[in-house]
Amino acid sequence: MAGLKVWGFTLPSAELGAEVREYLGGLPVERPTVEWVWAEMDRIWREFGLDSRRSLSEQPIAAFYSHPVWTMNGIFTATDPVSVGHRTAIAGHLAELCPDRVADYGGGFGELALAVADRRPGTRVDIVEPFPSPMGMARVAHLSQVQFVRDTGSGGYDAIIAQDVLEHVEDPIGLAAQLAASVRPGGWLIFANCFFPVIECHLPRTFFLRHTFRWVMSAMGLRYLGVVRGAEHALVFEREGDLDVVSGRRGERWARLLGPWLNFPPINLFLRALKRVLRR
Repeated sequence: MAGLKVWGFTLPSAELGAEVREYLGGLPVERPTVEWVWAEMDRIWREFGLDSRRSLSEQPIAAFYSHPVWTMNGIFTATDPVSVGHRTAIAGHLAELCPDRVADYGGGFGELALAVADRRPGTRVDIVEPFPSPMGMARVAHLSQVQFVRDTGSGGYDAIIAQDVLEHVEDPIGLAAQLAASVRPGGWLIFANCFFPVIECHLPRTFFLRHTFRWVMSAMGLRYLGVVRGAEHALVFEREGDLDVVSGRRGERWARLLGPWLNFPPINLFLRALKRVLRR
């Protein structure tokens, strides 16, 4: 059966259900702007009657994250030059670390896992995805070293990536601690977060971490190594030994107090200027 081409990206029709084909068939002919993609995701969010101010456990959040809009988002990120650049930079950074086992948490469409496997053919990549799609699984089926899994299991990973994940969950620090515990001592974590109100599924209760996430991770016992060149929103940490989750939670409480103030542009600009002066 011929593949379905969307924005120059070909999908195998055999892996597309009727709902997905119908949705993709109604998309713009040319690849839209990222703002259009965000607006479309917000439209589907509102169709499900979701409210980021309420507990997600009381709402049809699984239906939202299983909607074909996420296939559309995957196609967009696979073809958008900015997204491709970020993914290439993260995969390149990982290749320099030479990990044997990597987990891509929330890796849905499989693009990052494919990029990592291309740069490091000997690396095993687990895509940890609570809402796996047949399309995502089909795209990596030919690679023996890439597989979809439901969780990080017994851990022991050399590296874990969480790209555009923590801003979607109600307890981002709890999830970050879980991922850190799944990395071996001496291993690495790459968190690429967007604690901004870009789309409605970015939960406002996480925005206090916009400028404080690094501090909280340090309080938990992770050593901050810097950012990924070419994807400066991706922060790299090393797990040096035992985690101190209690101290991390204490840092989280301080971050909840200070974070909203640091998000206020005049204060943030002043602190950045002060930091530059102190470095001289």
